[in-house]
Amino acid sequence: MPAHRLLLLACTLLLPVTASHAEDVKVPIRGLVSMGAYRFVGSGGDPVNTLEPLNAKPGIFGGLVVIASWKQLQPRPDSEIGDDNVIDQALAEVRAYNERNPERPLGVKLRVWGGFEAPEWAKQLGGAPIDTVHNNKVRTVGRFWSPPYREAWARLQQLLAERFDKRPLIKEVSVTACMSYTAEPFFVPTEDSVMQNLRANGFTDAAYRKCLVDAVGDYAPWRESRLVLSVNPLRTALGQGMGDPAFTERVMRNCRESIGRRCVFDNHDLDTNLAKPLYRIYDTMKELGPEIEFQTGPKTPKDFDGTIRMGVSYGASSIELYQDYGGFPLVPDARLKRWAAMLEQNSGRPKHWSGR
Repeated sequence: MPAHRLLLLACTLLLPVTASHAEDVKVPIRGLVSMGAYRFVGSGGDPVNTLEPLNAKPGIFGGLVVIASWKQLQPRPDSEIGDDNVIDQALAEVRAYNERNPERPLGVKLRVWGGFEAPEWAKQLGGAPIDTVHNNKVRTVGRFWSPPYREAWARLQQLLAERFDKRPLIKEVSVTACMSYTAEPFFVPTEDSVMQNLRANGFTDAAYRKCLVDAVGDYAPWRESRLVLSVNPLRTALGQGMGDPAFTERVMRNCRESIGRRCVFDNHDLDTNLAKPLYRIYDTMKELGPEIEFQTGPKTPKDFDGTIRMGVSYGASSIELYQDYGGFPLVPDARLKRWAAMLEQNSGRPKHWSGR
């Protein structure tokens, strides 16, 4: 086993004794969170972090998602995280915003995209890049489930943690190990235009599950920041109905057992018209308790007020809102302030939700 993997394993074994109960665990982000740059997913190119939507509504939000792609951060296998990287550039803008709004500063959730946003060298680990079509868009991915790819991803986390874990602005880090087409590790497209090509290039259910089981461990170098695990029922084929929520729940419980209160649960489909398979996952989130976060499923939900109330009822301490393609720029400031107060005042003890 490579030396850095042995180091990561050793750190993971130490986590329940140290980081889970450490006094220096960062405070969570509370309130409304801008999900940040997302336009690149639809229009292509690199994510471009901007605070323009937040500058137009200052002093309301509690956080911002800073997005970077793996290919931006590590264009070559031997690349280090340079001084002029996209994360530091975004943090400088956040610091300037906080200086202008000292009573309502922003915390940062870092979300690094792999999958189709991985560098070419990573997509070539174990074979040629895999061409697929998802949502009518050509997407090229690597073998995101395979040990060589996962070791490269763990190495990236080591580099990032060395540079950013002690930065006070970065409160939380999204766990995006095993991601393919969205920043949700438990989601993989099941349509033939994706899955047939993945399976032809070595994808197996067992390897994918192994990747998910080990995902939090890949982030062992992060010791002070909270780790945000986005969860969904696992599906790897068409016609699986409710999927396998029991597997997801085991990973969730293992996360809490391994890193304690640093483990934050998240789901990116919050809506009053919630898909039935998600209710069991939401109930498990509620059972395990804070910290709990959501991202709205629709960019601009039809029942936006009801969607926020639903998140609060499940114990949410923060909810991400789209800043692109609609989202919070269309919402009056007074409503946003009301929603922010609901989340900030939420005790974390989920209330009954009657909208099922």
